[in-house]
Amino acid sequence: MNLDSGDIEYLKGGYLLVALSPAEFEEVLAHGNVRSLTPGECLFDQGDPCTHFFFVLSGVIKLCRMARSGEEKVMDLVRPGSFFAEAAMFMGGRYPVHAYALETTRLVVLDNRHFLGLVRSNGDLCTRLLSTMSQRMHCLVNEIKNLTLNSGAQRVIGYLLEQLPEGAAAPNVRFRAPKHVIASRLGIQPETLSRVLAKLRNRRLIDVHGDQIVLNDVEALRRLS
Repeated sequence: MNLDSGDIEYLKGGYLLVALSPAEFEEVLAHGNVRSLTPGECLFDQGDPCTHFFFVLSGVIKLCRMARSGEEKVMDLVRPGSFFAEAAMFMGGRYPVHAYALETTRLVVLDNRHFLGLVRSNGDLCTRLLSTMSQRMHCLVNEIKNLTLNSGAQRVIGYLLEQLPEGAAAPNVRFRAPKHVIASRLGIQPETLSRVLAKLRNRRLIDVHGDQIVLNDVEALRRLS
């Protein structure tokens, strides 16, 4: 597998593998590979057999479903440091969404059959995985609360704050997906997203330069969110 030391440390920190011992991690790694996707390239389609799960090293993956009307609903934008399709692995069957690269993307592709065999043969590993997955579930529950209880403006502000790089010297955020995709992910209309950004800009809380957003007052935005 074509991974450098930085990639390996990044992967080790992913919630699903952080519980593995060094030997277990090496065994999982031996049954994986790295794949690169070009912008717009499809990784898998909704209904395809679920044979692998994935970790994003760089780039962005869009997970979406298509309504009978043909309208696309964005379920998630998967950024570097995150797994996806692991729930489908544990449930078995087929992928419940489409997966597309929004930009040039590098992925670690991990084999479902081998990983599940490792888990089934090791009760201690099962316990460790349950702990890390429970923590992950609580994070997702909080995200659902934000999407259902918060206003459109609060969702947009929360999204901007989530994109802020940890420890960044300058509070700059880059929209790594088209605005209509981000709006769909937040459960709002593109017009609402544009309106909220305009209001925040008028209040001088942000500046907008194309796909770059400068957060002028992070603390004030946190209070609003």
